[in-house]
Amino acid sequence: MKLDYVTVEDSYDDTTQIRTMTEQAKLEAGGLLLRTTVYTPHHISLSVCVVPFEEIRGTKFDPVKG
Repeated sequence: MKLDYVTVEDSYDDTTQIRTMTEQAKLEAGGLLLRTTVYTPHHISLSVCVVPFEEIRGTKFDPVKG
């Protein structure tokens, strides 16, 4: 399954040379997949979180429309 990611946040700090990028994709089974990647001059780290739609409904969370 290929996911279609939408960029939520992309920032770069000139002082530390660290780039942070957060993306989201809709899952076929329902819900969202959030992926945050941190790039430093020496390392790359990745964090992935699945948010089921049941947790989104009825809250003030508004997913980015893509």
